[in-house]
Parts: sequence; structure tokens; C-alpha cells
Amino acid sequence: MSDMFEPVIGLEIHFQLNTRTKLFCRCKSEHDAVPNTNVCPVCLGLPGALPSLNMEAIKKGIAIIKILNGKIHHHSRFYRKNYFYPDLPKGYQITQYEASLGTDGYVDIETSGIKRRIRIERMNIEEEAARSIHVKTGDVLLDYNRSGIPLLEVTTYPDIRSPKEARLFLEKLRNMVSYIGASGCDMEKGEMRVDANISVRRKGDKEYGVRVELKNLNSIRAVEDGLEVEFKRHIDCIQKGIPIEMETRLFDEFKKETRSMRKKEASHDYRFFPEPDLPELVLTSDFIKEVESNLPEMPEERERRYRKMGISESDILTIMRDRHLADYFDHVVSVFNRPHDVAKVLINELSGIVRKTDYDFEHLPLKPEEFGRLLNLKSEGKINRNQMILIIKRYLEGKGKLSQLIDAFSKDEVEFVLEDVIKEVLSEGQDLVQKYRSGKKGVLGALIGLVMKKTKGRANPKEVKALLERYLEEG
Repeated sequence: MSDMFEPVIGLEIHFQLNTRTKLFCRCKSEHDAVPNTNVCPVCLGLPGALPSLNMEAIKKGIAIIKILNGKIHHHSRFYRKNYFYPDLPKGYQITQYEASLGTDGYVDIETSGIKRRIRIERMNIEEEAARSIHVKTGDVLLDYNRSGIPLLEVTTYPDIRSPKEARLFLEKLRNMVSYIGASGCDMEKGEMRVDANISVRRKGDKEYGVRVELKNLNSIRAVEDGLEVEFKRHIDCIQKGIPIEMETRLFDEFKKETRSMRKKEASHDYRFFPEPDLPELVLTSDFIKEVESNLPEMPEERERRYRKMGISESDILTIMRDRHLADYFDHVVSVFNRPHDVAKVLINELSGIVRKTDYDFEHLPLKPEEFGRLLNLKSEGKINRNQMILIIKRYLEGKGKLSQLIDAFSKDEVEFVLEDVIKEVLSEGQDLVQKYRSGKKGVLGALIGLVMKKTKGRANPKEVKALLERYLEEG
């Protein structure tokens, strides 16, 4: 029976913009500060306090609107959205309503080989509410550090036709916004929040069903699961003749069910009116162009460029997960122009080393040009793979300048004589020697590993292999 129905889904996504200060005051915008320490009369809503707009938040908002193919408006306005809730100290939220910062965007997704365009209706700048903390005693504590942090609200048209499409759209949207650095997009930290609106109709119908809003969606997976549950509930109600009410419902991801939270408000319930303490926001063409000029190359463009370089799809996906890793890769290729080789070494070697340190690719002491130099030395045979890895590890551990570490290896300043080490390994590993000489040639790898361990990776594996084979064949 479910094949007879289709969901009609629209999403409201809020991104916390990663500005240094809040939207209307100079309090720090931090996630981990001691509760109620980043506050002032403005974000506490004290009488007489006046807001002052943070233009850095506007720049972040413009950047997101641009990458979402939206229309940026030169003239927009702030409104007061009036409602009473403990996390809203003023009794109203400063947001945008009829005159948005941006409208008419879209994001293209692909599902089951079919391309779909999800239209974005509007993109509004607004202020965040305080954080409510529910404790075991049943009390609710309020942390006003979050109050006033800038948000960009992204509202889609009801173009989404399945919970899976909703997930794919959100995954792509999150990647795009985090890629340009406008928001951290971490749903666990509340940097990205999603409310979903869903109605159900029979396939072929043009009229929408009764719309229900879903809240308490703490992850993209929860969005998909919650919509699946609500879709089935609507179908069940339709088939049983039970009226569906326009309401807000909470999704319980553990019980896989939704429950009623409150009746859904209409826009007139909020008594919107223009914010009297803020003038109309007027943006010049030069201001918008400056923001656009600082945008990075977008993921889809970068992927196309990497394919032209001959990089495998799996390596492209790995590199593209982290914009800073992708930037690092591009800089290395400008020094060592073998994209395929750079991708392999970067993914298989350097990324593993970096994960075991406190660094990331944005702040890595080993600069891309230095890594490119190491790759050049390796390709010229002046150092081998193991030596390169040791050099990188010791450099990141602060055990010398890069040039000193390179010289130590390239000048053969080693603490062993390779032939002596090989004789020692063969003497200690008589069982492996016997297996090799009885025809089990695969044990050669184990012997090479023992030599490399004794030499702390400073020997050349090819030379080790050749010497081992000579001694083993000679008997």
C-alpha cells in the first residue's frame, strides 16, 4: 500500500556561522566556554541595550548563499519574531522575514542514477537562542553564552520526495558549507540543526496533505529515520481514516517513534514587525564581489580537475573529505608533479603519521613544498620509503631541522654495516632459512622485515632483498 503514497518534504536548516563574536554584540562566540561568561546586556536582553550588526556574519552568509546558487539581495531587513520561551531573553528573536539576505538557490543531488534539483526558498540571517540544559533533577539550566551567536537559516521548497533524498541533500549541503569554512557543521555541537516538514499524498495528486514538523533530529541519519517513521504514520492514519493534525512532533531515535510536542504555529502567531533598532541592511556590489572573490574552488570543480589528473575515484573521495588535505595535495603537486604518486603517498603514508600527532593538515609543520622535496629525493633514489617516513616522524617530533635529518640519511651516516646485520638475522632465524631453502620462498618477506627492524628502517629494501637472496642461494 505504501507504493500508492509519496511524502512531500521540506527542510529548515540552521548553520551557526563561525564568526569570532556574536551577531549583535562583541561577546565571544565560543562553544566550550564556562557557562554564562560570554554575555553582556545585549545578548542577555537587558532593557535599553542596543544591537550592533556584525558584518563578518553577513560575509559568511553571503558566501553560503553564493555556493548554493542563490540570489544575494542588496537590500534586506531584520524583523522581530515574538514568542516567549526561557531561552529567549528578550521575548523576541531578531531574524529576517519578508526581506531576506538571499533567495532562490538550489542544490543538485543524484539518487539511483536520477538527478534531482532541490530548490532553496530563502536564506536568512538571525540570532541564536540560549542553550537549555536538562539535568537529572528535572530542572532546566540556561547557558546564555549561545544567545546571540549568528545563524544562517536555509529553507527549502517542498521538493524532496523521500527520506533518502533528504539525507543525500543534507550530506551534500553540509559538505559544501563546511568546505568554505563558513560553519563547522557539527550537529553534535549544535553547529548545524535540522527541522523537517512532511506531508503525504497519493501519487499523482497535486494537492499537499496536512503538514507536520519534526524536531529533535540530532543527526543526518536521525532526519532520514524520523521521516521514514512519520511517513509510515501518515499512511496508517490515512488508511484508518484518522485525521492528521498540523503540529510539531518530536522524534525518539531509540524507540523509532514520533510523539506530539505542540500545535504548529502559523506565521501570524509570531507577530513579525520590522526591528526598530536596526536600519535596513544595504550591501554594495563591491562588498558582495569581495566576498565572492575569496571563495575557494568548490568541491565539484575540484573533483573534475582531479579526474583529469588521472587520480582514482577512491583517492579523490579520500582527499576531498578534508579541504585542508586537498589544499595540501595541490601544493605538493605544484612541487612534485606526479599527482597519482602524491595521492598514494599522502593517503597511505603521511595521513597515517599525521593521525598519530596533535596536528592536522591546516597546521602541519611539514610544509607542502618540504614534503614535495622529500618525494623528489625518494624518486631520485637518494632516500628510500622507510627513510622518508623516519625523517617525517622525527621532524614532527621536533628532533631536528628537516635539512639536518635529510643530510643524516643521504650522506649514509648510518650506525650499521648491512651485510653484518643480514648475517645476524640469518643466524637467528634458522627456521626461516630452512623453510626458504625447502622451497617456501614466501618467508623472504619475513627476513626482510627482520633486517629492516634491526636497521630501524634505514636500509634500502631492494638492497636488503638482493643481499638476502644471494646469501640464501649460496648456502
